[in-house]
Amino acid sequence: MTNAIDSIFISHGSPTYALEPGLPGKALEMLGAQLIAQQTSALIVLSPHWRSSKLAVTSHEAPVIVHDFHGFPRELYALQPEICGAPDLAEGLANSLGAHHFPAELRPQQGFDHGAWVPYVHLFPNGGPPMIQLSMPVDWTGETALRVGEWVGEFARQHRAVVVGSGSLTHNFDDMDLSSGRSEEAVPDYVTEFTGWIATQLQMGHRKSIARAAFEAPHFMQAHPDDDHYLPLPFAVGAASAKASVEILPEDVRHRALSMQSFAFRQTGS
Repeated sequence: MTNAIDSIFISHGSPTYALEPGLPGKALEMLGAQLIAQQTSALIVLSPHWRSSKLAVTSHEAPVIVHDFHGFPRELYALQPEICGAPDLAEGLANSLGAHHFPAELRPQQGFDHGAWVPYVHLFPNGGPPMIQLSMPVDWTGETALRVGEWVGEFARQHRAVVVGSGSLTHNFDDMDLSSGRSEEAVPDYVTEFTGWIATQLQMGHRKSIARAAFEAPHFMQAHPDDDHYLPLPFAVGAASAKASVEILPEDVRHRALSMQSFAFRQTGS
Protein backbone atom coordinates (compact mmCIF):
# COMPACT_ATOMS: atom_id res chain seq x y z
CA MET A 1 0.00 0.00 0.00
CA THR A 2 1.24 3.50 -0.84
CA ASN A 3 2.32 5.49 2.21
CA ALA A 4 -0.16 8.14 3.29
CA ILE A 5 0.38 11.71 2.14
CA ASP A 6 1.00 14.23 4.93
CA SER A 7 1.44 17.38 2.88
CA ILE A 8 2.00 18.66 -0.65
CA PHE A 9 3.79 21.63 -2.15
CA ILE A 10 2.07 22.62 -5.39
CA SER A 11 3.41 25.07 -7.95
CA HIS A 12 0.18 26.63 -9.15
CA GLY A 13 1.85 28.77 -11.83
CA SER A 14 -0.28 31.15 -13.89
CA PRO A 15 -4.10 31.16 -13.56
CA THR A 16 -4.19 29.55 -17.01
CA TYR A 17 -2.99 26.36 -15.28
CA ALA A 18 -6.68 25.80 -14.52
CA LEU A 19 -7.27 25.29 -18.26
CA GLU A 20 -3.91 23.73 -19.19
CA PRO A 21 -3.09 20.92 -16.73
CA GLY A 22 -0.36 19.18 -18.74
CA LEU A 23 1.84 16.69 -16.89
CA PRO A 24 1.76 18.59 -13.57
CA GLY A 25 -2.05 18.61 -13.58
CA LYS A 26 -2.26 14.91 -14.37
CA ALA A 27 0.14 14.19 -11.51
CA LEU A 28 -2.11 16.15 -9.15
CA GLU A 29 -5.13 14.16 -10.30
CA MET A 30 -3.31 10.95 -9.36
CA LEU A 31 -2.44 12.41 -5.96
CA GLY A 32 -6.06 13.42 -5.48
CA ALA A 33 -7.18 9.84 -6.02
CA GLN A 34 -4.74 8.78 -3.30
CA LEU A 35 -6.04 11.50 -0.97
CA ILE A 36 -9.57 10.17 -1.43
CA ALA A 37 -8.35 6.58 -0.91
CA GLN A 38 -6.70 7.53 2.39
CA GLN A 39 -10.02 9.12 3.47
CA THR A 40 -8.71 12.67 3.71
CA SER A 41 -11.24 14.69 5.71
CA ALA A 42 -10.16 18.13 4.40
CA LEU A 43 -7.38 20.15 2.85
CA ILE A 44 -5.67 22.97 4.77
CA VAL A 45 -4.18 25.29 2.16
CA LEU A 46 -1.71 28.18 2.34
CA SER A 47 -1.55 30.48 -0.70
CA PRO A 48 0.54 33.63 -1.33
CA HIS A 49 -2.53 35.38 -2.71
CA TRP A 50 -4.05 36.01 0.71
CA ARG A 51 -1.64 38.18 2.69
CA SER A 52 -2.58 39.54 6.09
CA SER A 53 -1.21 41.33 9.14
CA LYS A 54 -1.70 38.18 11.22
CA LEU A 55 -2.90 34.63 10.73
CA ALA A 56 -6.49 34.09 9.62
CA VAL A 57 -8.53 31.06 8.55
CA THR A 58 -11.49 30.81 6.18
CA SER A 59 -14.53 29.69 8.17
CA HIS A 60 -17.58 29.84 5.90
CA GLU A 61 -19.28 26.56 5.02
CA ALA A 62 -19.14 27.48 1.31
CA PRO A 63 -16.49 30.16 0.59
CA VAL A 64 -16.88 31.99 -2.71
CA ILE A 65 -14.47 31.35 -5.60
CA VAL A 66 -12.35 34.46 -6.14
CA HIS A 67 -11.08 35.27 -9.64
CA ASP A 68 -8.21 37.42 -8.39
CA PHE A 69 -6.58 38.10 -11.76
CA HIS A 70 -7.16 40.31 -14.78
CA GLY A 71 -6.73 40.07 -18.54
CA PHE A 72 -6.97 36.30 -18.89
CA PRO A 73 -9.26 34.23 -21.17
CA ARG A 74 -12.94 34.54 -20.33
CA GLU A 75 -13.14 30.77 -19.80
CA LEU A 76 -11.20 31.25 -16.56
CA TYR A 77 -13.80 33.61 -15.14
CA ALA A 78 -16.54 31.10 -15.91
CA LEU A 79 -14.96 28.46 -13.68
CA GLN A 80 -16.91 28.12 -10.43
CA PRO A 81 -15.84 24.86 -8.77
CA GLU A 82 -18.03 23.78 -5.89
CA ILE A 83 -15.73 23.46 -2.87
CA CYS A 84 -17.14 23.16 0.62
CA GLY A 85 -15.60 24.85 3.61
CA ALA A 86 -15.16 23.25 7.03
CA PRO A 87 -16.17 25.75 9.75
CA ASP A 88 -15.69 23.37 12.67
CA LEU A 89 -12.23 22.36 11.47
CA ALA A 90 -11.34 26.02 10.91
CA GLU A 91 -12.34 26.89 14.47
CA GLY A 92 -10.33 23.97 15.82
CA LEU A 93 -7.28 25.01 13.79
CA ALA A 94 -7.53 28.61 14.98
CA ASN A 95 -7.78 27.45 18.60
CA SER A 96 -4.83 25.08 18.16
CA LEU A 97 -2.65 27.77 16.59
CA GLY A 98 -3.58 30.18 19.38
CA ALA A 99 -2.58 27.62 21.99
CA HIS A 100 0.84 27.45 20.33
CA HIS A 101 1.28 31.25 20.39
CA PHE A 102 0.18 31.84 16.80
CA PRO A 103 -3.14 33.69 17.23
CA ALA A 104 -5.45 33.22 14.25
CA GLU A 105 -8.71 34.96 13.36
CA LEU A 106 -11.72 33.30 11.73
CA ARG A 107 -12.72 34.96 8.45
CA PRO A 108 -16.18 33.78 7.33
CA GLN A 109 -16.24 36.41 4.55
CA GLN A 110 -12.98 35.28 2.92
CA GLY A 111 -13.20 33.30 -0.32
CA PHE A 112 -10.81 30.85 -1.96
CA ASP A 113 -8.24 32.60 -4.19
CA HIS A 114 -6.78 30.99 -7.31
CA GLY A 115 -3.78 29.68 -5.38
CA ALA A 116 -6.24 27.47 -3.51
CA TRP A 117 -8.96 26.57 -6.02
CA VAL A 118 -6.84 26.01 -9.14
CA PRO A 119 -4.84 23.14 -7.55
CA TYR A 120 -8.08 21.77 -6.11
CA VAL A 121 -9.73 21.36 -9.52
CA HIS A 122 -6.75 19.30 -10.71
CA LEU A 123 -6.58 17.21 -7.54
CA PHE A 124 -10.31 16.52 -7.58
CA PRO A 125 -11.81 16.99 -11.05
CA ASN A 126 -14.96 15.18 -9.89
CA GLY A 127 -15.20 16.85 -6.50
CA GLY A 128 -13.46 16.08 -3.25
CA PRO A 129 -13.16 16.86 0.46
CA PRO A 130 -13.82 20.24 2.08
CA MET A 131 -11.08 22.85 2.19
CA ILE A 132 -10.01 25.66 4.49
CA GLN A 133 -7.42 28.29 3.67
CA LEU A 134 -4.83 29.87 5.91
CA SER A 135 -3.57 33.39 5.26
CA MET A 136 0.11 34.32 4.88
CA PRO A 137 1.17 37.10 7.26
CA VAL A 138 3.33 39.77 5.65
CA ASP A 139 6.13 39.38 8.20
CA TRP A 140 6.70 35.65 7.69
CA THR A 141 10.15 34.26 7.04
CA GLY A 142 11.09 30.77 5.91
CA GLU A 143 11.72 29.80 9.52
CA THR A 144 8.28 31.08 10.55
CA ALA A 145 6.61 29.17 7.72
CA LEU A 146 8.39 25.97 8.77
CA ARG A 147 7.44 26.40 12.43
CA VAL A 148 3.77 27.19 11.75
CA GLY A 149 3.70 24.31 9.29
CA GLU A 150 4.85 21.94 12.06
CA TRP A 151 1.89 22.85 14.27
CA VAL A 152 -0.59 22.81 11.39
CA GLY A 153 0.72 19.41 10.30
CA GLU A 154 0.30 17.97 13.78
CA PHE A 155 -3.26 19.28 13.90
CA ALA A 156 -3.97 17.94 10.41
CA ARG A 157 -2.83 14.41 11.26
CA GLN A 158 -5.09 14.40 14.30
CA HIS A 159 -8.05 15.19 12.03
CA ARG A 160 -7.07 13.15 8.92
CA ALA A 161 -6.56 16.38 7.00
CA VAL A 162 -3.77 17.05 4.50
CA VAL A 163 -1.76 20.27 4.30
CA VAL A 164 -1.09 22.01 0.98
CA GLY A 165 1.42 24.79 0.41
CA SER A 166 0.51 26.40 -2.91
CA GLY A 167 3.10 28.68 -4.52
CA SER A 168 5.61 28.44 -7.37
CA LEU A 169 9.08 26.98 -7.15
CA THR A 170 10.41 29.88 -9.23
CA HIS A 171 8.53 33.16 -9.62
CA ASN A 172 10.24 36.11 -11.30
CA PHE A 173 7.87 38.18 -13.44
CA ASP A 174 10.74 40.05 -15.10
CA ASP A 175 12.04 36.79 -16.61
CA MET A 176 8.69 35.40 -17.71
CA ASP A 177 7.32 35.50 -21.23
CA LEU A 178 3.58 35.32 -20.72
CA SER A 179 3.01 35.09 -24.46
CA SER A 180 4.58 31.63 -24.48
CA GLY A 181 3.32 28.41 -22.94
CA ARG A 182 5.57 25.53 -21.94
CA SER A 183 9.25 26.27 -22.40
CA GLU A 184 11.11 23.68 -24.43
CA GLU A 185 14.31 25.71 -24.59
CA ALA A 186 15.94 28.94 -23.41
CA VAL A 187 15.10 28.25 -19.76
CA PRO A 188 17.46 30.43 -17.69
CA ASP A 189 20.25 28.49 -15.97
CA TYR A 190 19.28 29.82 -12.57
CA VAL A 191 15.88 28.09 -12.82
CA THR A 192 17.48 24.67 -13.29
CA GLU A 193 20.17 25.26 -10.67
CA PHE A 194 17.74 26.56 -8.07
CA THR A 195 15.15 23.81 -8.53
CA GLY A 196 17.90 21.18 -8.52
CA TRP A 197 19.28 22.51 -5.22
CA ILE A 198 15.80 22.44 -3.67
CA ALA A 199 15.18 18.85 -4.78
CA THR A 200 18.54 17.76 -3.35
CA GLN A 201 17.87 19.39 0.03
CA LEU A 202 14.44 17.77 0.23
CA GLN A 203 15.79 14.33 -0.65
CA MET A 204 18.45 14.68 2.04
CA GLY A 205 15.92 15.79 4.63
CA HIS A 206 17.55 19.19 5.16
CA ARG A 207 14.47 20.99 6.48
CA LYS A 208 16.44 23.91 7.94
CA SER A 209 18.13 24.54 4.60
CA ILE A 210 14.71 24.74 2.96
CA ALA A 211 13.65 27.25 5.62
CA ARG A 212 16.87 29.24 5.11
CA ALA A 213 16.95 29.03 1.33
CA ALA A 214 16.97 32.82 1.09
CA PHE A 215 20.47 32.67 2.59
CA GLU A 216 21.72 29.30 1.32
CA ALA A 217 20.18 28.51 -2.07
CA PRO A 218 21.89 29.50 -5.30
CA HIS A 219 20.13 32.35 -7.15
CA PHE A 220 17.38 32.72 -4.54
CA MET A 221 16.82 36.42 -5.19
CA GLN A 222 16.56 35.81 -8.93
CA ALA A 223 14.19 32.88 -8.47
CA HIS A 224 12.15 34.84 -5.90
CA PRO A 225 12.49 38.63 -5.92
CA ASP A 226 9.56 38.42 -3.47
CA ASP A 227 9.51 35.29 -1.32
CA ASP A 228 5.71 34.97 -1.07
CA HIS A 229 5.52 32.17 -3.65
CA TYR A 230 8.40 30.33 -1.96
CA LEU A 231 7.14 30.36 1.64
CA PRO A 232 4.45 27.69 1.01
CA LEU A 233 7.32 25.21 0.49
CA PRO A 234 8.85 25.41 4.00
CA PHE A 235 5.26 25.48 5.31
CA ALA A 236 4.50 22.17 3.56
CA VAL A 237 7.86 20.72 4.64
CA GLY A 238 7.14 21.63 8.25
CA ALA A 239 3.70 20.04 8.03
CA ALA A 240 5.15 16.68 7.00
CA SER A 241 6.14 13.99 9.49
CA ALA A 242 9.70 14.35 10.78
CA LYS A 243 10.97 11.44 8.67
CA ALA A 244 8.65 11.90 5.70
CA SER A 245 9.86 10.85 2.27
CA VAL A 246 9.60 13.23 -0.67
CA GLU A 247 8.05 12.39 -4.03
CA ILE A 248 9.19 14.68 -6.85
CA LEU A 249 6.30 15.14 -9.26
CA PRO A 250 6.60 15.65 -13.04
CA GLU A 251 7.69 19.17 -13.92
CA ASP A 252 7.48 21.52 -16.82
CA VAL A 253 8.67 25.12 -17.02
CA ARG A 254 6.08 27.56 -18.35
CA HIS A 255 6.40 31.10 -19.68
CA ARG A 256 10.19 30.58 -19.94
CA ALA A 257 10.99 30.86 -16.20
CA LEU A 258 8.02 29.62 -14.16
CA SER A 259 8.80 26.22 -12.67
CA MET A 260 5.76 24.00 -12.16
CA GLN A 261 7.68 21.60 -9.88
CA SER A 262 5.62 20.12 -7.05
CA PHE A 263 6.42 17.71 -4.21
CA ALA A 264 4.40 15.26 -2.11
CA PHE A 265 5.56 14.35 1.40
CA ARG A 266 4.62 10.89 2.59
CA GLN A 267 4.65 9.17 5.93
CA THR A 268 7.30 6.48 6.31
CA GLY A 269 7.09 3.23 8.24
CA SER A 270 7.89 3.39 11.94
